[in-house]
Amino acid sequence: MADLYEPDIGAAYYRSKDAIKNLKIRVKLERVTSASIVPQAILEKQVGDGIEMKDFMKQDLTTPKDKDEYIFTWQQKVFSQREVETYSHEQNCVDVLEKNYHQEVLPLREKGRPTIRLFTYVGHDKYTNRNDAIQFVTTSANERPNFLAEKAANVRRRRTMGTRARKSENAIVPKINIIEQQPTEEAMKHNHIISTPEQTMYIMADLSPKDRDGTEEDEYVLCTIKVDGNGVINIKPDFNKGKKAYKIETVSMGREVFEYTIEHASKEMNRLEYDRERKMYRELYSRHSEFLSACVGYEFEMPPPDVLRFLVYGEIVSAKDFEYEDLYIHYFVDLPRNWTADGSQQLAGVTHTCSTKVEDRDNVAYFSFPFSFEMFYKNDTINEERKDLLPRWPQFFVEVLSLDSWQRYRTEGYGYITLPSIPGVYMETLNCWRPVGSSVTSELRRYFIGGSPELAEPTFVAVPSTFEGSHLSKFGFRTETTGSVQIKLNILQQSQAFLESADTKKKMGSLLDRLGTTAAQMNILNVLDAFQKARQRMISARESLVKDFKELTLTGAGGEEPTVAAMDSPRS
Repeated sequence: MADLYEPDIGAAYYRSKDAIKNLKIRVKLERVTSASIVPQAILEKQVGDGIEMKDFMKQDLTTPKDKDEYIFTWQQKVFSQREVETYSHEQNCVDVLEKNYHQEVLPLREKGRPTIRLFTYVGHDKYTNRNDAIQFVTTSANERPNFLAEKAANVRRRRTMGTRARKSENAIVPKINIIEQQPTEEAMKHNHIISTPEQTMYIMADLSPKDRDGTEEDEYVLCTIKVDGNGVINIKPDFNKGKKAYKIETVSMGREVFEYTIEHASKEMNRLEYDRERKMYRELYSRHSEFLSACVGYEFEMPPPDVLRFLVYGEIVSAKDFEYEDLYIHYFVDLPRNWTADGSQQLAGVTHTCSTKVEDRDNVAYFSFPFSFEMFYKNDTINEERKDLLPRWPQFFVEVLSLDSWQRYRTEGYGYITLPSIPGVYMETLNCWRPVGSSVTSELRRYFIGGSPELAEPTFVAVPSTFEGSHLSKFGFRTETTGSVQIKLNILQQSQAFLESADTKKKMGSLLDRLGTTAAQMNILNVLDAFQKARQRMISARESLVKDFKELTLTGAGGEEPTVAAMDSPRS
C-alpha cells in the first residue's frame, strides 16, 4: 500500500528541543535506468548478438547495482570525488578552510571515500553561502538573478542581536529595547551586513557517468536542511515515511533516472534521559518566567474605584449587497450619559475605499479594517425623579458611502449596534437602510449626478442620546433596505469591583451589582429587601392565625361559645 502514496516534494517543518548535533539522516540512492534496466546493451557489446536467455539472466544477477547509502549527521562534511581531486593538491588551496580540507582529504586518497555518489555541503562552504544569498522566485533551472536581486541579497537578512546588552538610555534590562534611537555609522555598517540567521546543510549526489570525472553540472541537491535559533528544522523534501521514493533525472546525454529515499535515523532517548531533559527544561522555563516577571512586574494598571473600564478591539470585516461599488465606511461611537473617554482618543474614523467582488451572487467588499476604543463608566449622582436609572451602553454607528470614478458621492446605508455588555468575542451583522426622497427626482439625481438624502443627525438611526422625551416617533419617515455590514468585536472589562466580588464570594447577578455605585442598584436592593421582610411578616401572621383558630375550636368543643371579638382579634 505504500507505493500508492505519492511522495511530497514540499518542505516540512519540525521543532525539536534536543541538540541539533544528534540529528541523523539516512539517504539511499539507486539508479533505475540505463544498465540497471537494459543491461543487454553491455552484453551485446561484450559477446555479440548471439546470447542465450540463461546467460542473460545470469549476467543480470551478477552485474553490480549502482546503489549508495549513508547516514549523515548534522554539519558532517563528506567530500565528493571532485572535491577530493581538487583539495588533494595544495596549490589549489588558498584560504584557511581549503587548507583544512586539504589535510582531511589526504587520508581519503589512501583508504577511499565512505560513499560513491553521496556527499554534503555544510554551512561554511561556498556553495551554501552562494545559494542562501539569493532567493529564486520560480523553480525554473534557467532563472538567473538580476542586478537588483544580487544587490538586495546583501541586506535581506541583518545581523541578529547577540546576548550583549543594548547600551541605550531607555534600556535597563538587557535585550528589552532593541531600537537604537541614534545609531552611529559604525553600528549601521555592523548591523546591515549579511549574516544568515540559520544554519544550512545540503545532501548532494554526483550523478555523473562512471566513465568520466564529475563536474559541478553533475551535482544535484537531494535534501536541504535548515535549522534556526528557535529549534525549527526545515527539511526539503520531507522524510519518505513509507511513501514512494523520490526521483531525479539528469540533464546529461543519457538522461539517467535515480531514485532515493530520506529516512530519520536519529537515536531515540531512553526514559531516564527523557525525564532528565524534561526536568532541566522545567527549571530553565521557570527561571525565564521569573526573569520576565521581574521585567514586567506583578501589578496591573487598575482603574479608580467604582469605575468600569470598557475596551473594544474590533474589525470591520466586510460589506455586501449594496447598490454601488467602491465602498467606504464612516464609523463612530456614541457615548451615553455617565460614559467618558480620553480626550486624545478618536471615537470616529473612516475606512479605505474597497471594491466589491461577486461571491455566491452577492457583491461583497472585504475591508478588514481594525479599530479600538477605550471608555469609562461611573455614576455618582442619584436622581430620584428620573425613572430611567439603568445605564445605557455605548452604540456603534456606521454610514456606508460610495464614490465612483466620476467622483459621484452617494449614501448607501446607515446601521448601528449596541455594544455587548458581556465580555467576549462577537461576530455581528449590521443591517442597513438609507433615506428615500418623496419624489422620483431624488432617485434620478442619485443615479446621474450623485448625492442622496442624508440624516442630519446620524444617531437618529437609533434613539439619539440627546433625546429627553418618553416616546420617539419616526412615523412617515421613508426608508429603503440596502445591504449589511459585518463586524467583529472583542470586548474586555476591568473594574476593582470584580476583585471584590471574587474575594467575598457574593452572588452577583449583573454588572450593576458589581459596580455597586448607581442609584438603580440602591433602589432595586431596597425593593427586594422590603419584599422579603413583608413576605416573612405575612408567613408569620398566617401561622399565628392558624394556631389561634385551632385553640378556639378546641375550647368551643368544651362547652364555651367563642365570641366574635375573640375570632376577629388575630385578623385585626
